[in-house]
Amino acid sequence: MIKQTFLYSKLDELDLSMTFYSNPNGSSAKATLLYFHGGGLLYGTKDDLPEIYCKLLVENDYNLLTVDYPLAPEVKLPTIITCIKEAINWFLEHYQSALGLENSDYFLFGRSAGGFLSYLLSARYACPEQKGLISFYGYYDLTNSAFNQPSSYYNQFPKIAPLTAQELIYPNPITEVSINERFSLYLSGRQFGNWLSYLVKTPSEKETFSLTDVELAKLPPAFLAHSAADQDVPVEVSRIASEKLSNVTYEEVEHLPHDFDGDITKNEGLQTYNALIKWLDSLVSTA
Repeated sequence: MIKQTFLYSKLDELDLSMTFYSNPNGSSAKATLLYFHGGGLLYGTKDDLPEIYCKLLVENDYNLLTVDYPLAPEVKLPTIITCIKEAINWFLEHYQSALGLENSDYFLFGRSAGGFLSYLLSARYACPEQKGLISFYGYYDLTNSAFNQPSSYYNQFPKIAPLTAQELIYPNPITEVSINERFSLYLSGRQFGNWLSYLVKTPSEKETFSLTDVELAKLPPAFLAHSAADQDVPVEVSRIASEKLSNVTYEEVEHLPHDFDGDITKNEGLQTYNALIKWLDSLVSTA
């Protein structure tokens, strides 16, 4: 597996880059997955996908392009979305010249908050080259009550006052910060029910950045995965989506945490990625 880094844009003085995972004959890959990491849009890094899954995708002729995006609350959602549009545009303009690919077919793939970005961009920035949407324990509705009130699950942990948590905010935009350094900001936001205030400028923007039933029904073919025991993003989010989307494959696992695929010692993660590859193959073979 080959890894290359490309700069796709800048935000002020901040570089926005991508990591391209491919195999030596990557030019003949079936499609490219543009990947957005999770972290509540507050923390994380583009290269957080366990290597076992990266290799599995690449070995099955799917390139992976992991995308930087600026984190909140140093910037708000409109800026994040603009940068991701630039990333998609960069791929469509440079898939041949920079990446050496024969085709520009792509899927948007995200985990957790990255799933939210994949939903949103699939609905609001549809391109003919996009062949589908992949959301692992993602969401599409910021007005969901679970995100707008104190979380009983997160309130089992020691309370972190908002002012204390906000000391973790940087003076300038950033694209990555470790979970160890900034999970407290997300934890506090979920404990006090004010997490979304870090993402949007006004409460009305929660609705602006949520998908309607009409938008859900018009989404491209989708692969959704979720754990029934998810304490962070309610499993009902994906269950409802699986009913409202017109073309969907839904995989649900039992008794595992939110990011169930993060524990590579569990079989469920690998089983789900194998199911994902079968789904991808079914789409590209009919393209």
